[in-house]
Amino acid sequence: MKRLAITTGGTGGHIFPALAVAQALRVMHPGLEVAFVGGHGPEAVLARKAGLRFVSLPAKGVFGRGLRGFAEGVLSTRAIIMAMGFYRTFRPDLVAGFGGYASFFPVVAARLLGIPTALHEQNSVPGVTNKLLGKIVSRVFVTYPDEAGVFPAGKTVHTGNPVRHDIAAMWQAPAKDDAGSRNVLVLGGSQGAQAINTAVLAALPRLLDSGIKVTIQTGRADFERVAEAAGETSEARRAAGRAEPGELAIENFIEDMAAAYAWADLIIARSGASTLAEITSAKKPAILIPFPFATHDHQTVNASFMAKAGAAVVIDQKRLDPASLADLVLNLFDHPERLSAMALAAGKLAAPRAAETIAHELSALAASRTCTGGRS
Repeated sequence: MKRLAITTGGTGGHIFPALAVAQALRVMHPGLEVAFVGGHGPEAVLARKAGLRFVSLPAKGVFGRGLRGFAEGVLSTRAIIMAMGFYRTFRPDLVAGFGGYASFFPVVAARLLGIPTALHEQNSVPGVTNKLLGKIVSRVFVTYPDEAGVFPAGKTVHTGNPVRHDIAAMWQAPAKDDAGSRNVLVLGGSQGAQAINTAVLAALPRLLDSGIKVTIQTGRADFERVAEAAGETSEARRAAGRAEPGELAIENFIEDMAAAYAWADLIIARSGASTLAEITSAKKPAILIPFPFATHDHQTVNASFMAKAGAAVVIDQKRLDPASLADLVLNLFDHPERLSAMALAAGKLAAPRAAETIAHELSALAASRTCTGGRS
């Protein structure tokens, strides 16, 4: 393989798996040229930070948005023409889509040109975009078993969800030896989660009074609100002479997630597929609060896999309140044997070599094109 185009966008949950596979392929194929084809989300910054060429195409959500979505879809079809023009000059051996509406037109353009195509579905319940693309691509990779038979069985491979290399490496790392630490890492995904942030803020006094250290990744949009409220909490504690023993850190975005996972003893998070893949690779117990407005409520389904395995406790956002959240956190830390069992269960759900597995499959797919004279 000499040239690869990957396409996705919108959130880190789609982007990081794509970057993980690109990294694995560059190790397998030194000198591989990788172009990241995306929309107008955070993908441009993340792709360039990873040293990848970035190509921006117009992309908007089309499906499930009525007439407005249809109109925007008609306008966005020019993305097919633009993508085809780029592929004719870049000449990729393969185009791989990693979900989200930003991948739809670039994958369709590749299929029209006879370039081998592949798709990765992260979630337990595929969205409309991937359901459609699954019918035309050469290979489909899935995070969860396709028990509903959404994709053609003959071209579907159960791989798990790729995670960044440094996080995947945590699966083989020895267990944390800081006995007695009580560190809670709060994550809402790359975009943050206001409902979780609000509940944790209200629970902070009890958590900090119990000696628990808390780090909250707020998401950039909610950072100022959370930082201000946390500052007021800290000031009130100092005024009351209760600044210790707990500690609090507020971050809008955590760059070194591997270090954050290594520090944590318990995760409070949404249940996007990439978040769960990272939690299981890091072998961490979790309290999961699924985003209730996710398409097809897929986050609840995702979380149920963790809960059934004993790796997580799931809280419906409608039932999320600070008192019960604090009770649960404190109860878990009061029963370290339960946290250890949850961590062990999380590790059993991990797929730390998902990126390499997909990379090998893509390499074979690209090689088959060469053997057949360029036909997909």
